[in-house]
Amino acid sequence: GMNLRAGKKAMGMSDFKTALSYMNHGISFLREHHWGEHYDLSLELFELAAKCALSNGDHKRVSLLFEQVSEVAHSFEDKLEITYTYVRSLLTSSCLGEALTKGLYVLNELGVVLSGDLDALLVETKSMLAEHSDEQLLSLPVMTDRTKLMAMKFLSRTQTCLLHTNPKSQPKATLHMVQYSLRHGMSGLSSVGFVLYGSFLACLGDIPAGYRYVKIAIRLAEKLNARSDMCEVLALGSQVMGYVEPLQSMNDVMVRSHEYGLAVGSISNAMLSRVMNIVCAFWSGKQLSLVKSTVDDTLRLMASHSTLVWILQTLPLYRTVLAMIGNVDDVPIILGSRSDIETEKERKMSETNLHLLKVVHFNKLYVGFIFRRYDEVKQLAVAYDAIASLPFNTILISHCMHVFYGGLINFWIARKTMDVSWFDRGEKAIEKMRSYAECSSWNFQNKLLLLQAEQCFYLEDIESAKRFYDAAILSAKEHKFVHEEALACELAGHFMLESGEGRAALPYFLLAQKKYHEWGAYAKEESLEKYMKEQFGTETTTETNIGLNIPAEPDLRKRRAS
Repeated sequence: GMNLRAGKKAMGMSDFKTALSYMNHGISFLREHHWGEHYDLSLELFELAAKCALSNGDHKRVSLLFEQVSEVAHSFEDKLEITYTYVRSLLTSSCLGEALTKGLYVLNELGVVLSGDLDALLVETKSMLAEHSDEQLLSLPVMTDRTKLMAMKFLSRTQTCLLHTNPKSQPKATLHMVQYSLRHGMSGLSSVGFVLYGSFLACLGDIPAGYRYVKIAIRLAEKLNARSDMCEVLALGSQVMGYVEPLQSMNDVMVRSHEYGLAVGSISNAMLSRVMNIVCAFWSGKQLSLVKSTVDDTLRLMASHSTLVWILQTLPLYRTVLAMIGNVDDVPIILGSRSDIETEKERKMSETNLHLLKVVHFNKLYVGFIFRRYDEVKQLAVAYDAIASLPFNTILISHCMHVFYGGLINFWIARKTMDVSWFDRGEKAIEKMRSYAECSSWNFQNKLLLLQAEQCFYLEDIESAKRFYDAAILSAKEHKFVHEEALACELAGHFMLESGEGRAALPYFLLAQKKYHEWGAYAKEESLEKYMKEQFGTETTTETNIGLNIPAEPDLRKRRAS
């Protein structure tokens, strides 16, 4: 008993390494027939030891403890807590199929079956929610039944497995979480259900409604003091909030999320928040050397806790960062090899993880586009198009970037091939971006303007294209997206050059190079310098290329007003 009490005290202080040591000592002191003589004590020791082992990334220990309890537990209910920890361990170590099978089995035994038509389930859920105002939802009775609370836990992890393996079915778990809460009472995991529901609505196109439920979820978690769930609520909620609030402000939200995760020993969720923070930092234009430093530390932390599922999600973007910076030798060793090299193990895992497959392909597509490798981009775009058509029902900040860069790429290929089907895809991206810009002009106005500029370029509407390019550059500058300011300048330069206005193109290219340098994309800066020398000969110099004594920047404001 003393080791158990000491272990609980260490857990309360967020010292899960010491806690695991106490729990293991407690187990070692149990007598031979302890399951018969001290069943309750033994069960609690094993359950808490498994939780601490998971927090320390010791998945083998979790599995061993789970197997022992499974053999001697008096009832199915007595196995639930450690089975849940085991499922989390499987998920964290990227054994997604096994985690999903185990989770669905437990839910079935608890009478929760994820079947039926998704559309009908959504209509039913909306109807149930329509009976409650925000305040009424927050005032519903608290869920107290232990078995029902366990059902909510398994629903939450099952939806995570489905996100990666069968995203089309993922919302079924989410909608069951919401309905279960409305019928049986609110819990900390109800806040997770509501934030996932908000994400689903946003993914369907109703961002204001999605944002509303994210705010409800955060308020509910705060009201219930659901510290163990707040990490996930903030991490997932930030992905919807980033479509309404300035993207740069999401950093603080995800830092809070990470701190909650570490405090309660939810290492997997803490790493999830780190992944999302890195994604947000990159796409908001944070200086790349700082992004790289954060990713280096994160990958090492993930490796120390064996959170393979999040390592796999982080590596594709990390390689994008490295490609932008160029000539980087200082990279962590992850999965037994340099983290800048894609391994065969990763490729095999992405075959069964559809979410990861999408991430991998998009990052390769993005790098190819930024470095203007047309043949590679066209080939990747065809493959990516098939992946992107798969249903994904949770909105992420990266998804708007998929729309943005996908649209730019579609217009580029359309101009090269004169194939109207690519142009049609580009126009769909404009409509999607317009809907995003209605929710946040700060985050999406510059992206919409640049897509419209590329659309006009294809249509040979020269004067309109000029106005849109200049407006996109100004908007990116005003909203502090330096990387997109650089891109808008570069694309404007290509437009001017291809339109026969070579002298007008040079200032745009020079400004683009300056902004790429500010971002820290030194490989891209060097690539653009090489291109300019090919086009303009010796007119440019190294000094000029980094923004010193460059010609006056184009008078964008005057042109936009005209």
